[in-house]
Amino acid sequence: MLAVGLPHPRSWRRLMPSRKFLLALAFAALAAVGAQAAGTALSVKDEMKTVVDPASTTLFAVGGEVDPANGPDAAKVPPARWEEAGAAAARLEAIAAGLQQPGRAKDAGPWMTYAKQMAVTAGAAGKAAQARNGAGLSQAANDLSDTCSGCHAKYRPKT
Repeated sequence: MLAVGLPHPRSWRRLMPSRKFLLALAFAALAAVGAQAAGTALSVKDEMKTVVDPASTTLFAVGGEVDPANGPDAAKVPPARWEEAGAAAARLEAIAAGLQQPGRAKDAGPWMTYAKQMAVTAGAAGKAAQARNGAGLSQAANDLSDTCSGCHAKYRPKT
């Protein structure tokens, strides 16, 4: 018997993080800790190529798919795509935290600002993906793109 005013237990499942999302988050955290413990931390450039680029590409793609302004209703996006976006956001948030660590940060000024913005926008994207909020995920992906562009304009080597 349920108490008056409480949602049905089956609806609670929508509020809980999926197993895939939690596994991806745990894997990202363990990989980061394992690399640091083994003294094999990737360079920022390599980390951007191997982790940030694929994760951000996923986040930007799903953000476009679920953007109400682009047509398809967010409810029609398969659950797996939402989970992919959530896992990508978790990876980006973990990387952003690492970019703020001593020895990784390029400076205490703009670099830290960009790294913190990356963490905040990735966190917002993760929450939006978890809530299946298309407008929120799309906005977070756009904000993340702006943060990346600003940081790259200042720190990415010109080739």
